[in-house]
Amino acid sequence: MDLTELKKELIRIKKLGFVKTHRVGDTGIGKTLEDLLNIKENNIPLHDIDGVAELKAYRKNAKSMLTLFTLEPLPKGGDRDRMLLNNFGYSKRDNGRLKELHSTLSCKKYNNQSLKLALAKDKIRVQGKNKKLNIYWDIESVEKKFGNKLPALVYVLAETKEVRGKEFFHFSEAYLLSGFDFELFKKMVKKDEIVVDFRMYYRPNGSVRNHGTGFRVKINKLYNCFSSKVKLL
Repeated sequence: MDLTELKKELIRIKKLGFVKTHRVGDTGIGKTLEDLLNIKENNIPLHDIDGVAELKAYRKNAKSMLTLFTLEPLPKGGDRDRMLLNNFGYSKRDNGRLKELHSTLSCKKYNNQSLKLALAKDKIRVQGKNKKLNIYWDIESVEKKFGNKLPALVYVLAETKEVRGKEFFHFSEAYLLSGFDFELFKKMVKKDEIVVDFRMYYRPNGSVRNHGTGFRVKINKLYNCFSSKVKLL
């Protein structure tokens, strides 16, 4: 498939009007669009860009966040996680863990664990309210991770309605997004449109379990992560 063919298919789907979901729940929108495009996997081969573009469909009224990718900060190693748990972790009586840290970091203010994000020229840093930290993501690692995860994205938006308890979608807007720009990414971090989630805890044997540090973005702001935007619909 090339961009011309993809655009024709999306125009055809738009003309269908509201289509009943093919699956109940949050994932119904993606499943419905995949079926309408007659693809089995969550990507589209696009010869124009020498590879594939990930297909993502979202409800226009969605206000939730999605995980862009997971990426551990530098420096590498378990000492970093232990330091975070020891200094910023907390314990809950009902789960028996010595300490855990499930914490969302944004740029504008410190969170309940006294952590926030701070921007440097070529880095995104973790900042502690009462402790100096040297924990960060650099431009190279973020650019590589973003490029591997989302080299290009077919970003489709749909209006929704409910009829007799069933959800219907009208796929009415679409873009081909590509190209990572670290300055754009930093601007979104600064506006709290992109946040970071730490998800780690101590096991009973004293070892650290890290579920992966996630960069998350507001669904309706995902469009702004890319330097190249081609309107398809």
